[in-house]
Amino acid sequence: MAGSTPSNTTSRGKRSKDPRDTPAMRQYRRFKEAHPDCVLFFRMGDFYEMFDEDAQTVHTAIGLTLTQRSTGIPMAGVPYHAAEGYIHKMISQGFRVAVCDQIQDPTEAKGIVDRAVTRVLTPGTLVDESLLDAGCANSTALVLLDVDRGEAIVASAELSTGRFEVLRTHLGGLVDEVARLSPSELLVSETDAEHACIDRAVTAGDCARTIRPPWTIDPSEGRRLLQSHWGVATLEGWGIGNDEPVIAAAGGLLRFLLDTMPGEDRPLSHMQPPVLRDISEVMQIDAATLRHLEIERTTRTGSTDGSLLDSLRCCVTPMGRRLLREWLCWPLTDRRGIESRHDVVAALLADGDALADLVETVGRIQDVARIAGRAATGRITPRDLVALGRSVQQLPALRERLELIPAAKPLCCAVADLADTLVPLGQTIYRSCVDDPPAHLRDGGLFRTGIDTELDASRSLQNDGSAWLASYQAELSKSTGIPSLKVGFNKVFGYYIEVTHAHTASVPPDFVRKQTLKNAERYITDRLKTYEEEALGAQANAIAREQSLFVDLVTQVDALSGPLRELATTVATIDVLCGFATLATQQSLVRPVLTDGLDLDIRDGRHPVLDARLGSDFVPNDCLTVGEDGTRSSLLLITGPNMAGKSTYIRQVALTCLMAQAGCFVPASAATLGIVDRLFARIGAADELHAGMSTFMVEMTETANILHNATERSLVVLDEIGRGTSTLDGLSLAWAITEALARNGCRTLFATHYHEITELGDRIDGVGNRHVAVQEWDDRIVFLHRIKPGATNRSYGVHVGRLAGLPPAVITRAKEVLDSLAVHHATDDVPPLSPASSEQLNLFTQYVEHPAMGRLRELNLDRMSPMDAFDALRELYDSLEDT
Repeated sequence: MAGSTPSNTTSRGKRSKDPRDTPAMRQYRRFKEAHPDCVLFFRMGDFYEMFDEDAQTVHTAIGLTLTQRSTGIPMAGVPYHAAEGYIHKMISQGFRVAVCDQIQDPTEAKGIVDRAVTRVLTPGTLVDESLLDAGCANSTALVLLDVDRGEAIVASAELSTGRFEVLRTHLGGLVDEVARLSPSELLVSETDAEHACIDRAVTAGDCARTIRPPWTIDPSEGRRLLQSHWGVATLEGWGIGNDEPVIAAAGGLLRFLLDTMPGEDRPLSHMQPPVLRDISEVMQIDAATLRHLEIERTTRTGSTDGSLLDSLRCCVTPMGRRLLREWLCWPLTDRRGIESRHDVVAALLADGDALADLVETVGRIQDVARIAGRAATGRITPRDLVALGRSVQQLPALRERLELIPAAKPLCCAVADLADTLVPLGQTIYRSCVDDPPAHLRDGGLFRTGIDTELDASRSLQNDGSAWLASYQAELSKSTGIPSLKVGFNKVFGYYIEVTHAHTASVPPDFVRKQTLKNAERYITDRLKTYEEEALGAQANAIAREQSLFVDLVTQVDALSGPLRELATTVATIDVLCGFATLATQQSLVRPVLTDGLDLDIRDGRHPVLDARLGSDFVPNDCLTVGEDGTRSSLLLITGPNMAGKSTYIRQVALTCLMAQAGCFVPASAATLGIVDRLFARIGAADELHAGMSTFMVEMTETANILHNATERSLVVLDEIGRGTSTLDGLSLAWAITEALARNGCRTLFATHYHEITELGDRIDGVGNRHVAVQEWDDRIVFLHRIKPGATNRSYGVHVGRLAGLPPAVITRAKEVLDSLAVHHATDDVPPLSPASSEQLNLFTQYVEHPAMGRLRELNLDRMSPMDAFDALRELYDSLEDT
């Protein structure tokens, strides 16, 4: 506007200084521009500060107090020693955090202190113990779509342990594999971000989404990066050769991980080269089945409490708990591999003392995988280092325990080989470090006296100082005649001489006043000042030397990251197998007999979660697909009342097969099981409003997936298919679905209230009927929770309503309506039903028209007088009474 004064000039035309244009703020903006998608924690002295929009973000997200600098810039800050907790809160809400540290001693700085971004923390790249759940993996996955081939490549890596894997699946299987991986963060190229399956994958994995530039997920760049990082000339040795999609995905993930470690000299030295995971060697479990069977978390609360994972968690190490989850989500399909696990569990069961000793030894081994990861990423603590040393020193004892178990020979050999490599490291750490290490190295105190002459010399000066100070105090007290004179030290004012006000007149002239207190004065002398400089220098030298020794040890640890990763895998395997043996003892589990056939023979089977909680109150049941007459039923229809246990029964059969193929014994008195290649479960009701899908649409979509992908070797459990629509539509669909599954030949358990479908047991070979027994008594029912042969034709829904506490008036009215809807027939073969009968309406019953209906159609109402119509109505009424 004409005549206006520019905002950055005075009315006299002189440029005013922008309050934001300070050296520190210019430095801050430079780092912020380099990491625009991160909240920048900017180290200033003893605080990490956030400015401008980042300050607003942390204020809103985690409630930090919002203040302003004198320049008017919004800011918020946290003490540097408490920063990890605040970072964790930000990461848990899906934010990315860049940590900018001071990399120069402020006392040596000429102007602004040198700073650098040393870490970029994202949901999937956490390594610090305080930021992680010890029993859960924390991985980052990258998805690359090949729409033309109908494929998806999923690369996943866990920065905290060094694990790196790649798998290939069809586009329809992407959601299922992401659900099984359960990454904390999913990386997607900008070119794939809008594909519909990406949204579903993010939802199934319950993870944060990060969009990456396409150039970072490129085959040529990926090959160059992979070869450069691991120092190889070809990728053939990894089995990925010239597989460009796999190379692009693996290279893109590696690029992302490197970007999070900008300050490292040898970043990601602990990462293993990418390993191809062959998903054809494991049982296929889709995302819906994971959810419906509550393998990892319950559908009601979303927590692990009450899940299969929670019930089987008898591991004593974090590594074992993480591996258990993997085994349950990826059960084996190779019978020899499964039976080798069963062999070890059986051997441990046979020798309870050996099992107890082995569990005790394994329990003394810390999370070596994540400690090695922290060593490689510069986040290891003194306590980590000592814990690692103690852990690897357990290997000789672990080997001795395993030698007593012949079935565990491969594990024993692996431990023996690792002991030769790692025990010397443990001995070095033990000789060097104190038994009770400090939490951090800021004040030293990690290394033993006598292991380093330079460190000992600095400590000697510090230790001798106590005697010198006592002597100096006695000397001053005598020379001044002040008996209460004290020589002391604090971190703020350093060394001082304290004299009470009553004796200030006796203070000699060479005492220089340093501080005034309420009841005393504090002084310094040239002699005490000289000592202070020497003592504090010795302390700084001792800490610097300890830090140097610490780096040397950490370097040794990092050099052995490969063997440490192998040790973690071996110990985790032992831990899980010991846990299975412990469970078998506690819960009376039995070893299943595995076959290559289609067997499904379970005697006295129990639900693993409910059995653990209810104990002897749980009612066991058989699941026999071969009847007493020798006929095989691949599909069992289960009918019975609500609340009687149909859903529990079909779930327990599915979980029994899953447990068996994971390597665990099963809750039954005996079980013979054919290997299951794919496990499908459709249980319960849930909508997906975010995807525009109703409850019934979700049900039909999941059922369609089953019909398209189930094979003869699959196991399918279905509960109440078709109930989300009209009765006739639902019944028709359920009938057709049953026929399709029967033709397929897959082992199927179908719980239903459509009693008409039970007729298929007589119509189709391979379809059998089972029902849940109840006891009727005084117009009430008692659930027996027993599965018996044959079908039932009643659901007892009104009775269940009474049990649920519906008002008596509602129950009475419901019975009246049910009675009025019941169909009554009287023929020579079928006796008439009493008016009070509550037989369920049979929708497939043939309709027989009453003769009165024909007479009614013959009437011509337009030509009838009122009296004629009245007479005709009376005749129709009389004919009804006659029948």
